[in-house]
Amino acid sequence: MRLYLNEKPRAFVITATTHALIIRHPSPTYKHRSLRGFIQGHKNKDNTKDNSRVFVEFVSKDYVDVSMYRDVTPKGAKLIAFLGILSLKSKIFLGFVTKDEHVASPTMNEKIYKITGTEFYCLNNDEYDHLFDLDYNSYMDSERIKYPASSVQNLLSSGAFYYSMDFDITSHIQERGFGRTEFQLIADTSYFNRFSWNKFMIGELLEFRNRLTPQEQRQVDSSGFVTVIMRGYAKSVNTEIAGQEALMTLISKQSCAKEGPLFGDWGCDGNGFVSNYLESEVIIYTEKFCLCYVIVRGNVPMYWELENNFAAKTFLNANGKQIEFQRSFEASQEALVRHFDRLGNQFGDVHIFNELSDKSYKGVLNASFEEQIKYYLKHREDSKPAEFKVFYTHLPIPASRTRKLGYTSQNPYDIVATFIDSAVRFGALFYDNSSMSFVGKQLGVFRVNSFDSLSKANFLSKVICQEVIKLAFQDIGIELDREFFSKHAKLWQENDSQISKLVLNYVSSTDKLQTSSVSHASSVKTHITKKYLAGMVENTKPNELALLKLLGRLQDQHVITVHNPLHDYVANELNQRSKEFTSQSDISLFASTFNVNGTVYDGDIEEWIFPNDKMHDLVFIGLQEIIELKPGQMVNTDFRHKTQWERKILDCLSTRGKYMTMWSAQLGSIALFFYVRESQLKFVSNVEFSFKKTGLGGVAANKGGVAVSFKFSDTSICFVCSHLAAGLSNDDERHSNYKTLVKGLQFSKNKRIPDHDVVVWVGDFNYRINLSNEHVKPLILQKKYAKLFEFDQLNQQMASGESFPFYGEQEIHFPPTYKFDNGTKVYDSSEKQRIPAWTDRILYLSRQNLIKPIEYDCVPNITFSDHRAVYAIFQITVKIINQTIKKKISNHLYETYKLKHGGLQAIASSAFDVDKKIFDYDNRNLPAPSSDKSKWWLDGGRPAKVTIPGLADHECELVCNPWHPINPFVSTNEPEFVPLKELESMLD
Repeated sequence: MRLYLNEKPRAFVITATTHALIIRHPSPTYKHRSLRGFIQGHKNKDNTKDNSRVFVEFVSKDYVDVSMYRDVTPKGAKLIAFLGILSLKSKIFLGFVTKDEHVASPTMNEKIYKITGTEFYCLNNDEYDHLFDLDYNSYMDSERIKYPASSVQNLLSSGAFYYSMDFDITSHIQERGFGRTEFQLIADTSYFNRFSWNKFMIGELLEFRNRLTPQEQRQVDSSGFVTVIMRGYAKSVNTEIAGQEALMTLISKQSCAKEGPLFGDWGCDGNGFVSNYLESEVIIYTEKFCLCYVIVRGNVPMYWELENNFAAKTFLNANGKQIEFQRSFEASQEALVRHFDRLGNQFGDVHIFNELSDKSYKGVLNASFEEQIKYYLKHREDSKPAEFKVFYTHLPIPASRTRKLGYTSQNPYDIVATFIDSAVRFGALFYDNSSMSFVGKQLGVFRVNSFDSLSKANFLSKVICQEVIKLAFQDIGIELDREFFSKHAKLWQENDSQISKLVLNYVSSTDKLQTSSVSHASSVKTHITKKYLAGMVENTKPNELALLKLLGRLQDQHVITVHNPLHDYVANELNQRSKEFTSQSDISLFASTFNVNGTVYDGDIEEWIFPNDKMHDLVFIGLQEIIELKPGQMVNTDFRHKTQWERKILDCLSTRGKYMTMWSAQLGSIALFFYVRESQLKFVSNVEFSFKKTGLGGVAANKGGVAVSFKFSDTSICFVCSHLAAGLSNDDERHSNYKTLVKGLQFSKNKRIPDHDVVVWVGDFNYRINLSNEHVKPLILQKKYAKLFEFDQLNQQMASGESFPFYGEQEIHFPPTYKFDNGTKVYDSSEKQRIPAWTDRILYLSRQNLIKPIEYDCVPNITFSDHRAVYAIFQITVKIINQTIKKKISNHLYETYKLKHGGLQAIASSAFDVDKKIFDYDNRNLPAPSSDKSKWWLDGGRPAKVTIPGLADHECELVCNPWHPINPFVSTNEPEFVPLKELESMLD
């Protein structure tokens, strides 16, 4: 990455291998800045608006002639990544990473770097341009170089911040998935945005990026033009598992989302964000598999703060400390609900581990929190079925015990016993690299609740993670040795030291604060942190002030709005000409569901896969009861049946044409298979997978749902396979299962099932018919399916708008598919005499009527199971974009503009007239946008100006005299106005 400067008009060009980023401020200030700024202000009255605007263009490097610019890439260093745009007072700076250190590799294809050097360049002022001529190492260590961004530069270079060019470092593996070869930005979503410490600097750049085409977004990401950083800890160590080399990584990310103090003895804000919030992820990677586990911790999510009242030691306690509750019980309850709802929506079930002591001032806080949590849990029980479950355990661990136990390879059994059930219930993310399939997934999270979220919370996090790792590997028959757990414990010990230092250093006036001085720092930090991240910062310590600047929380900082006029012009023209490169195409989909009753059928399945002898572009098949589950497993490792079924279906498809398994997945006894015809592979992209347990209230994987999300050209499609609660009278529980799945099945950037253009949902829904056997069987013999359908539970719930609202289902012309005696066509003849029902269903949902139902039927002659296979055929209308033609038109538009306006650099210098110049509003019957020169609401867009008598008739343009005293009562010989030419000649 290189940096170039055009001095007048001032503009920076950042170049990567193939593309460039052009950045320009509309009103830069030059060396005689007071007078130049005055003249600029005279010519353009809206200075405040000017200072918050930046023009940015992302273009091919071929369109920029860098020979016209001055190369200002720092000598003795390199520009590695662009950190964004930082506004400080009246100046705007561009930030870059210049030095880094490789510290971690979560997987073989991912690297994490610690930032050890940064550089900032002023965009709208040439005051610091002399630094370009100095050697980077010589002036970086010099104390004489001080400018507004220097404190932020030092902060970012302190070794506490991390980034990656391979993945979004604010995310965890379960969110971003496996098998991706391209960078995917996730930090702009609600949960992960809290870990983006340069979000103030890149917020507008993210919006700029999101307005680009998907291809351009990938180019921006790969070029390092939008880099996300986190603050905390990251490290990988080499280890060994069952004789195989492995990597063990621990990543901890501090949150910067809370309003007010981010660290210290404080509670939460109105949105439920707490001080000292930290998310830790343990990753164990080998050639065969990858295991990941996430745990979170933070201060008590209520309105509270610690008061140090030294004058009242005698009647408070020995330390003179007391807990102050600033808000009412109801206000704290609302914040607490928001905090845990956000966790539940992101992770699923939540187990709260409360470490607060029941003594002293912490006991006061604990009593208040327990009152809040009991009310919260009772309210959830009394309300409708919740989308996630919350569990609570109070486990006060004395600090003396954590010090005694230390970070060893052994876990205290009494502590383990309190969370082992939830650990098994939540599971862990376990990915099999060889079969490229998910063996397990983390379906809940432990939330450690403590006073300051430091050493004791870190210790408990280590204990939980160690036990989860041990249980997961036991499920696959691997016993981990003591050396492995010793390395794991050492990572957590280093994590504790680093995080404690980062939390406490922000109140220290020196960088020499050590972890051992925690008690002393705690006695004074509350007084200092009252001003941290608040409006009054005159007594703020330097490191606090740097954090404030980085996060954009000083009163004189403002958000920089990024304008992208050239790209907007091209995008607008492309939209107008979309018919030239966009077409619609109809593709065929075969979807099927089959409860196979734990059997791998060895017979012919051609009747099932090709019921009408036609090939289809997409094939989606969901199976239920593919295996018999064993209770109490962290991960499900028996996927032999899944592999056999996947191969059997693919072999059958291959008898008619070439197909590829695009995705296959298994959750317990539920499996999903997605095949694509080879000729259509080029249109399929962004394939993602998700699943959710619902069995036994979310504990077991015998019930639940599996989903795959993808894009077919420009159309987003989601396939879902589920197995809902059984039983004639359990329709309410089935409705609850549906709600859990529609909320819990989510993909990257919190994308959920209804967010797709087309949804096809198959499965054993287990909805029954509310009639007796004496009524049902005669109607089946008479083929009066419409009459039976009136009493179908799913039909009744869909008609009332409860389950599957807005979904459609083709008319049923086949008999109930459940329950038969195995190997026969006879309905259940056992003692239970189960009532026949349409348990196996296929539903669909579409925006703009993109899906057309063609056929809906069952397969009566494959009888090995107690269910019958059900299939549906659809026609889906997809939008196809010819990228070759689109690229050709786009290039032509760029070239046309370049020829017409003299190159891309003109886009920046055109300043406020840029919108009018680029967009031909007259031809679209729209007025040109207003500016400081003209207003569209005045007739004909006449200039808007004020005429001062005596000046209008003057032969030369007069401007206000900058030397004239501001105070009108001061006597002076200076005239009020002077000729503009005379003033400019003095500057020259």
